[in-house]
Amino acid sequence: MSTEGQEYVIAPWGEGDCETTVVTVDLPSRDLAAQLEVPTDVLDRMAQLSDEYDIPVTEALAERLEINRARISLSAAKSVDDVAAVQQHLTDAREYLSGVETLDTADLEDDIEHIWTNELGSA
Repeated sequence: MSTEGQEYVIAPWGEGDCETTVVTVDLPSRDLAAQLEVPTDVLDRMAQLSDEYDIPVTEALAERLEINRARISLSAAKSVDDVAAVQQHLTDAREYLSGVETLDTADLEDDIEHIWTNELGSA
């Protein structure tokens, strides 16, 4: 995967400056590698996930990013009324989750399935 021309920044939270580290992660759902500037405290939390699941820190970070992207798509699906838009947001959420191999995504997958079958099934 190439990082050429791809730049993502995870902005620091809160006020003031914080120490950051540049890392490169693979985002499988989009078949790309991204170079990220990440606050050190975020990397510390990813290190805890890394230890818990016995995966590299960069993989933990990439999977959290994919999960967060799926959550945003799921939230967007819940906020629109147009069936085609809901379907697109749910499809995007599923695509992001396809990049997650280790971390738990059952709750998101259940939410997506619920909307797809129970709410879109009657549309």
